[in-house]
Amino acid sequence: MSGRAALKGFIFSKFLSLATALIIIAACAFALEVAAGSAVNSALAAESHEPLDVTATLAGAEPVFVSDYFSFIGADEKGHVAFAIDNNRSRRGRKFSADAHVVLHDEHEGWVSVPGAGDYENKKKELLAIPDSPDFQFTGEVKSGITLHSPNNRLELEVAPINELVSRVGAKAIFSMGSVSATLKWRGRVIPGRVIYEYIFMKSLSRWYSAFSGLYFNDFQGLYLKTGEGDDFYLHTSKGTAWQDMFDRVMGFQVIDGQYELLCELRIEVPERSLGPGFYLWPQSWRVSWQGSKGSGTLSVNVIDRKTVTNWLIGGFAMAIVTGELTYGGKTRPVYGLAELIR
Repeated sequence: MSGRAALKGFIFSKFLSLATALIIIAACAFALEVAAGSAVNSALAAESHEPLDVTATLAGAEPVFVSDYFSFIGADEKGHVAFAIDNNRSRRGRKFSADAHVVLHDEHEGWVSVPGAGDYENKKKELLAIPDSPDFQFTGEVKSGITLHSPNNRLELEVAPINELVSRVGAKAIFSMGSVSATLKWRGRVIPGRVIYEYIFMKSLSRWYSAFSGLYFNDFQGLYLKTGEGDDFYLHTSKGTAWQDMFDRVMGFQVIDGQYELLCELRIEVPERSLGPGFYLWPQSWRVSWQGSKGSGTLSVNVIDRKTVTNWLIGGFAMAIVTGELTYGGKTRPVYGLAELIR
């Protein structure tokens, strides 16, 4: 679609006009469904504030969406490695599906292709457990320690029992996060590091979610960082309201010197943006401040490498590598990590 020839440019312009029309029609349908869903959710909320019953939900017929997300940052004598895998599965009617979103980045090699990412068959119709695929298999459990095996990619991720730091249970969703030490074995390397973990269980998720998650999240920015001393730092910000019953639009936590705490008075600025492959801009840097038990803290990070995963022309989904400095408790620490971006 680079316009090398007039014919290609003409064909693409016609395609773009048609695609734009389809997007507008679908977005209108999506908006109507969200509005209707909001009215239904408000009515339900007025009737009951009972927390979600997972067993009853699984026994019922409502749509279900479940996600386990592991974000690993580590380093050895050869440099930093970042690896993230988001295992999603869902039930809609009699159909059970599964997919794995995977990214891998080497500090010197850049983004590394990982065979096996994408949709795969959920043969056992699993929802609570992570379904095995031909390229990725899990043994163990998150609470007691879990290991990802991927012989085809010469990769193995060993994750210690997750220390749950954030937990929210609503009428329609469960959300939790935690962090823990982990080891990535890849191409003969044994790379110590940390994992920030995120879990979502949701019922009655809109059928438009996969295609229009950008409208759900609306400029979502998530930072998954590790300091040079092995501390954890996480934050996210979003202008959307669709998930506000599950987590705050601005939220963050840190684990510094083994002490966990939520970030209070969190302020996030994006002083620089760069043009995306469409009609939108990607964040390029962040300046963050907050209050903790040891006083004020600041974070300054910049994107050094970005990978566009999906492009919707009016928005997109990307992963990026960021580096910078974190200052807290009278000490400045280097940070390295992943940024998840949805426009």
